Amino acid sequence: MDQHNTILNQEESTDLFWGFSRDFWVLCVVVFSFFFSFNLVIPQLPGFLKSLDGEQYLGWIIGAFAFAALLSRPFSGKLIDHIGRRPVMLVGILVSIVVSFGYPMVHGVTSFLALRFLHGFSAGFTPTATTAMISDIVPVKKRGEAMGIVGMAGNIGMSLGPALGSEVGVKYGNQTMFLVAGVIAILSIVPALKMKESIRGTTKFHLGMLKLKLVEIIETRVILQGTIMTLGVVTFGALLTLVPDYAKQFGIERNGYFFTVVTVTSLTVRVLSGKLSDKFGREIVLVVGIAFLITANILLISAQSVVTFFVAGAIFGISTGINSPTLFAWTIDRGNQKAIGRGISTLFIFLEIGIITGSVIPAKLYNNVPGQMPRAFIFSLACAILAFILTFWAYLKTRKPRVESF
Repeated sequence: MDQHNTILNQEESTDLFWGFSRDFWVLCVVVFSFFFSFNLVIPQLPGFLKSLDGEQYLGWIIGAFAFAALLSRPFSGKLIDHIGRRPVMLVGILVSIVVSFGYPMVHGVTSFLALRFLHGFSAGFTPTATTAMISDIVPVKKRGEAMGIVGMAGNIGMSLGPALGSEVGVKYGNQTMFLVAGVIAILSIVPALKMKESIRGTTKFHLGMLKLKLVEIIETRVILQGTIMTLGVVTFGALLTLVPDYAKQFGIERNGYFFTVVTVTSLTVRVLSGKLSDKFGREIVLVVGIAFLITANILLISAQSVVTFFVAGAIFGISTGINSPTLFAWTIDRGNQKAIGRGISTLFIFLEIGIITGSVIPAKLYNNVPGQMPRAFIFSLACAILAFILTFWAYLKTRKPRVESF
């Protein structure tokens, strides 16, 4: 797929509001609604699974979701480059709607994990497609800023989702909470239907497209970015799995507010960090972001009070606000411009590997023993340190060697 086939010329798509086109802002609404819907259920899922006598499968609440997203990424990446961004986006939203209304019908651990798996499939399609759309309709010089703005929209949804989910779940029960998630998922498809396809020359879907060659699965040009992503999001996977139990240690019933703090602090830096990466380079901005990630892990290991717990969340949010838009912009910069979908799906594959690792291994280290919670975050700290080393090495490679004069 030739990138010259984009419907919206990148120079022509910057003349409406804040330098971005109408489709860009509609895309932000889609991203907000989508993330709002499927993050709404997260705070109540551990308790729901325990009510099904599935406490031992706690790590797979996120693990099954991420594993499905991981499996679906190579297919979504290929389809995005062939049949277009819009249909892949819509399929992901439709699956999310079906799953949200399916949760209230679950009465066993197996069916619950099956739905989590299917929900992960939707996450493997829609975000990959929306990210590819950004690369089509936004100029290269504003790519980091655009990633920051779209990430902000997603993070607002991720913030409101857990907060609303906690409130509805506690006051009205999980069944009502699942139905609310389904309604919001329906609302996300309305603006998506109004969006135009962002590339020309698409082909009709056929079953042969589901056959993948090895070169179609991984974009080798972005292996470094993917590795850094994996190591960086281990902490996120651990938090998604363990925050409900960690919050109870401090007497916090509505654990969704922890993620609200994470999101609010993330929002404060997303757009700025994107603009800074456009100006000063992706690597040096990422070095700073991962330094914040290391600090957050140290606080999570040593937290002895509610204040420290929430400060750790705030610092983690800052790191996420810096790292996410910068890594996605860096990946699009370095990937094959004629197969952007594959490059983006590759980064998401590495993201899912990190979330699976972060949800399963720290949960095993914690093992439902409150005194062992620090062990979980010692593991994520080690991963963050490795990410810092790789990023700093990449930054040093970008610096021009000094020429000494005698």
